[in-house]
Amino acid sequence: MDSAEEQSEMEYDDYEETEYLRDPVDIDYDPFADERVDAESTEDDSVEDGNESKDDQEEEVQVEGEPSQNRSQVLEITRPGGEDLFSFEGVFCQRNFKNQLRPKECFVKTVCGQSVGDIIDSLWESGVSLVKRKIIFDDDVPMWADEEKPGRESVDCFITVQDATVKKMYELRSLTPKLLQKWRGKSIKILVHAYSTNVESSAQFNDVLKRLIAPSRPDRAGANSTVDEAALANELRDGHQHLDGHFSSWMLWASIIHGSAAHKQETMKKEANPPTMISKYFRWVGVSEAARLDSVHRGMVVANTMNARWTKQVADIKIDLSAALNLLQGAFKKIELLEAETKASADITAAMETAVQPEENELSQHLASQVTDRRDSDHE
Repeated sequence: MDSAEEQSEMEYDDYEETEYLRDPVDIDYDPFADERVDAESTEDDSVEDGNESKDDQEEEVQVEGEPSQNRSQVLEITRPGGEDLFSFEGVFCQRNFKNQLRPKECFVKTVCGQSVGDIIDSLWESGVSLVKRKIIFDDDVPMWADEEKPGRESVDCFITVQDATVKKMYELRSLTPKLLQKWRGKSIKILVHAYSTNVESSAQFNDVLKRLIAPSRPDRAGANSTVDEAALANELRDGHQHLDGHFSSWMLWASIIHGSAAHKQETMKKEANPPTMISKYFRWVGVSEAARLDSVHRGMVVANTMNARWTKQVADIKIDLSAALNLLQGAFKKIELLEAETKASADITAAMETAVQPEENELSQHLASQVTDRRDSDHE
């Protein structure tokens, strides 16, 4: 008898474990107890016929002392109104390295799903905007991973979860339905590692900044030097033979690349065409000789039209300058005439001054002899 009871208990334990793994609902937790009666009252005969195999399974696992309503019926109840089985509030934070104590809080978003996989998919869809690029270390030397844009399969390398109430960290592979059920309605911190969990310490992150992110030869402002931008411009011109443009256009493209995030620069260098905002500064060169000749011919026609327009404007300016020159020449002639008149008047005046000189006569001499000094009695 004892052996039969032990065997029955072992069968029940095995069933409970397999049922728990099959359905993500926690068996010991029944959040839909109020809806169970309504769900049972609305079942029709067709549903009962379709669930005969499940009823047989329920009879096999029923144990003495258990209530008549078995636990598998609870698992079959659907959530009202299409409500998600797992749901919690995710506070998404961005970490530069794994041991960062105070990561930057970026946004808050509800994470929900019907299974653990759905929750992980939701975490990745929400947090992928905070992911930059995976970094690996080769003999303590940081390098960019071959995968330029991480995918869903790399979610374990970038996202970890922290329950602040118990101060415990969880990796995504350690998430279970029971744990997610406990988190329902809670605020959980989602830690998104920008460069993957391979960057563990502040020292490693500083090494990443020095070797991969910061400019190799910065100027006084900390940006890339002009020498580096000129070198990148030459590299872009050599690698894009189908484009033609002034060197300043290539420098502008290089400046845009250096101004972008470090993990995007390699991809931007390999792009076939420049960014849309500066594409007007480049000309696409034809591949065949005929296309190139046609392009040259069109350019010559445009240049001839431009020259004709400038020639007309130059002719108009020449006419205006000729009129102004004639006016100036007339003014110079008038000035020369005035100078001649002034000289003639000066000669006449000098001749008249020489011809009419004052002379002494008897009257003037008599008057001069009578001029004497007298005593000034009025002012003494």
